This record gives sequence, C-alpha cells and structure tokens, in this order.
Amino acid sequence: LVLAVTGVILLGLFLSILKLNNGTFLYSMDDPYIALALSDQIRHGNYGISSGLHAAPDSSILDPFLLAVAAGTPIHPYLPLILNCLALFTTIAIMWRFFMHLRLAEDTFGIVAQAAALLLLAICLNLIGVVFTGLEHSLHIAAVAACIYGLALFLDEGEMPAWLPAVIVLAPLLRYEGLALSFGALLVIALRGHWRTAAGAFGLIVLFMGGFSAFLLRLGLPPLPSSVLSKSDVAADGISGAGMELFQSIGQNVSHMDSIPAGALLLVVGVAAAVRCLRELPARPWRWTSQGLMALLLVCLIGGHAVAGQFGWLDRYEDYALLGTASIGICLMRKTIRNVLSNKKEHLISFCGTAVALSVFCSPYIGSTWQVPLAANNIYEQQFQMHRFVNDFYHGPVAVNDLGLVSYHNPNFVLDLGGLASEQARILKSSDADADAYRAFVESNDVHLAIIYDEWFPDQVPTSWVKVASMDLSRQRISSAQSEVQFYATDAFTVSKLRAKLESFSKSLPPRVRLTIYSPAVDTAHEAAKF
Repeated sequence: LVLAVTGVILLGLFLSILKLNNGTFLYSMDDPYIALALSDQIRHGNYGISSGLHAAPDSSILDPFLLAVAAGTPIHPYLPLILNCLALFTTIAIMWRFFMHLRLAEDTFGIVAQAAALLLLAICLNLIGVVFTGLEHSLHIAAVAACIYGLALFLDEGEMPAWLPAVIVLAPLLRYEGLALSFGALLVIALRGHWRTAAGAFGLIVLFMGGFSAFLLRLGLPPLPSSVLSKSDVAADGISGAGMELFQSIGQNVSHMDSIPAGALLLVVGVAAAVRCLRELPARPWRWTSQGLMALLLVCLIGGHAVAGQFGWLDRYEDYALLGTASIGICLMRKTIRNVLSNKKEHLISFCGTAVALSVFCSPYIGSTWQVPLAANNIYEQQFQMHRFVNDFYHGPVAVNDLGLVSYHNPNFVLDLGGLASEQARILKSSDADADAYRAFVESNDVHLAIIYDEWFPDQVPTSWVKVASMDLSRQRISSAQSEVQFYATDAFTVSKLRAKLESFSKSLPPRVRLTIYSPAVDTAHEAAKF
C-alpha cells in the first residue's frame, strides 16, 4: 500500500510537470543534465563536457558511469528518473523490512501505524521530491537505508549479511558524504571482531576513491571533482593545504548547520549520541553493546555532515542524514516505541501527535515536494530555452554559468564560467577575479556569446561586453538561481548578429516567458553607464 501511494504521488508530480511544461518533461534542477552530458562524453571516451577537453563537473564518482550505459539512446534523458524511482521504492522496501526486524508492533494498529509512518517519512524528509532532481541522491539514500538495516541485522543476530560490505563500499562512490557513514559502519564491524572484513572493505574504498583521484590527476585536474571544490570550502581548503583556514571552514560549516532548524536538531541528536557512546568507554572494545555501537554510527553520520556536509538547494543535500538519523533513532528507541504502540488507550493519540509534530517541523521539506512541478517549470522557462537558443538559433560557442541543459546534446563548445567544468573558471571565481580576467578568459576560448546572471558577477562583467537581451521567468522562482538571465555579446561585431537571432528566437518562446531585446540606443547608454 505504501509503495502504491508513493507511486501515485510520483505519477501526479510527473503529470503536473508535463502540464506546466507544455508536454516536455524536465527535472527540477539544471544539474542532472551536467551528469547526462558527462555520461554522453564518457561514451565517446572523454571525461568532460566538451569533446577533447577534460573536466570533472559531477559530484558523484559512479553516477555518470551508470548513465553512460544508456547514452545515445532515447531512454538516456529519462534514465535518472527511472533509477531514482527504483531507488525510492527500494528505500521504502528496506525501511519496511527494517521496521519488521525491530518488531515495533505486531497487532493491526501497529502494522498500519508503521506503514503510515513510512509514508510520512518519505514525504516529510523530501524522499519523493528529491527523485525529480535527477541526481544521485535517491541512490545514496537507498544505500544509507540498506547500510543501517544491515548493521541492525548484524548487531541483533550476530551474523553479517553477505551484501553489507558491498553497500558500505558503494555509499561513498555515489556521494562523497557517504564516507562518514561507511567509516562508522566499518568501525562498528571492527569493534564486533570482524577486523578482516572491515579492513577489506576499507581497502576497497581507498582503492576506488584513490584510483578515481589518480585518474583525475592524470587528466591534469585536481584530485576531487571541480563541483565538489566549488561548493565546499572544506574540500577546497583540504586539498590546497590551507592549514588553519581548513579549521575555519569546518567551524563555519558547523555554525551554518546550527543556524538551520533541521541542522540544529541533528547537532543536538549527535551530542546526545556522543554522550551515549561515553557510557561504553569503560568496557573493552569488543564488549560494546549493540545500542552503544548504533549510537557510535549516529555520531559518525552527523559528525561527518557537520564537518563537510551542506544544506538546501531544493533540500537535497541533507536528506540522507535526516533519514539515517531517523532510522538509527528508531532503532535506539525501539523499546519505548513498542510500549507506546502496545498501549491501546493512548497509542492513537501518541501516533497522531507524533505525525503532526513531524509534519510541522518538516513543512519546508513537504513544500519542496509540493513545488517540484514549479521548479521543473523554472528549468523549462530558463535553461531549456537557453538550450534551444544555442542549439537551434545561434549555432556557436557560448559561455554560461548554468552548464547543464545548454551543454547536453550540444555539438558546439560550452565554456563554463561557474567553475564546475573548468578549473580555470573555478579559480577565477574563488579568487574574485576582476572583469579584465574574465574578458581575457572568454577571449582566449574564442567565445562571443555569454549567457549569465548579472548577480553572479558583481563588477566583473567586462566593459567591452554588450547586454543585448534578458529573459525573465513567468512564475515564482524555485530552482533557478535568478529570475532573470542576461545575453551578452562579448564584442561589437557580434551584437547585430545576436540581436537578429534573438528576435527570431523570441517568436518561438512559451507565451508567458518574456524576452527583452535592447535597442542599439540602450546598448550605447549601457556602455556609457559602465564607463
């Protein structure tokens, strides 16, 4: 029943996207198209976005290689959705088996309550909404659920599932954040006397992740993907040997986490779990209780996210940590939950009260799911229209700060100004380079059109560039970084050519999308204002 209801919700969101986008399915973010473009290049023997140029724009090691299986086929753009739906159903199935293993309740009310709780978790923790981001988060969440379930079986029954070491190795290959949970899981296995298994799994993680870093270095890239370095100061400072700046970045990360309600709650739970672990210290390592080891796993999970994790951007970064914390918390509180569900006089009130409290606290995540169609419409009205203009009208190289859809199935060169697919651009961005540096960077790549957000480049747009047009969203901004995107000709010779192509393009835009093309007089005034 839970799977069926979840399927209905997924179908409803899918159909709503089609309705808003005039029959075109798009993900709720531009980022999955980066992975799709990368996987397309992998099929042709290149690791990058543009042919012949190496780049590491994807935060997942494994995901682009999974997508490369279908590259060049009609199913390719839909493969992330298919994989994410399967991952969500797998997560639900794992969690159901996890609940059954914990034996939280065995009467009819208890079974129904567990099913309702599972559906609530899927909605309230954004597990459904994150499917439509088209990224590897759903796969990572499934790996987290499997890891915790496998460890619960291992600790309670004394026998390790054969698949558990594989899941532990898989998690960080899907997302680098998986390292914290995998490390905690291996520590738990080792403390229970399975040192060889823990050492073997750890060796495989080092082999795969170290091998990928060596692969990137051989391509002339940093040892971590540019997307990770662009979004994480901790990662960037870590590979640069920044010393004290690394600790400052970690402190800022923890401080930012504390400023977010969900993050603050995670920190409180993490501290409580750490206190629980302290009770185990007088015992010898192999005498830790199962509850103590699960608390240790929770400390590793929350601690890892506090040190290097992120929050936000359609609430996708923290979902794995929230589900992992909820799962381990339920495991640690199983006796209390059993007592509540066995009290026939108060179990309905207790369950309803918990459900209401969870829904209120998680209202931002419920909102993220509800806004999936509108988020996908943002991508349709902005990035998809940019893709159409570059591919169907302009037919030439372009510089952008939103890389995904513009680069996907685009035979022309795409210069990334956001730093995800260009190490030089990442350095320019991180060093707050001036306008002359950006002008030289774009000129050196022989690019004459830039489609960017002005807000991303304060006082960094070269004075020689001419703003020819801007395009506005027609609805509330949800997933696009800005509501308005600007079209710049990087030299005077391109202005008239670009204006003519934009005028033709404007006739093909969806009715609600507004493209403002500036007249030559406005161009002159714009240039005068710059000087």
